[in-house]
Amino acid sequence: MNQAAAYTLRELRALDPAVRADVLCVLDRVARDLPVHWSRRAGIPQLMVFLDGDGGARTERTGLRELARHGYLDEFHRWVGGVPAEKAREHGCAALVYGDRIHARINQVGPFGSARFVPDTRAHVRVAHRDLRLGTSFSFPFDTEGRFFPRLVLHDWVSETLDRARRE
Repeated sequence: MNQAAAYTLRELRALDPAVRADVLCVLDRVARDLPVHWSRRAGIPQLMVFLDGDGGARTERTGLRELARHGYLDEFHRWVGGVPAEKAREHGCAALVYGDRIHARINQVGPFGSARFVPDTRAHVRVAHRDLRLGTSFSFPFDTEGRFFPRLVLHDWVSETLDRARRE
């Protein structure tokens, strides 16, 4: 088991069983919908995934303009935890999903310095639950398959770790 899988499993095991079930529902939806929303050119968009009340989860795109209502975009660390916490108060559990190159997109970093169009290599998921005082973070690395019609493929350990946490 790699370090990221061990960390993910340890964080999920530490949660109360009812909270873990909600978080796993949201993480399953992230793993299922991420390939649909990803594109080679734009990378991973900002997504909000939350419980829909019917025992499932729903995914919505959210833009930087909408997220900026919670603080200045260049102060990413201030609002990245507050946005899912606000949605979790309303829906029970929510997650903000973004790529590891979000800082380059926010700051419009061009060819000098850190290239703006370097592709994402990880999906970061900030999860908040109304019964948790602090949210938790997960990072899912991925690969792309296909040259002419590329698609995002999460590493195998992601689904295996979520299944293992569900069984325990």
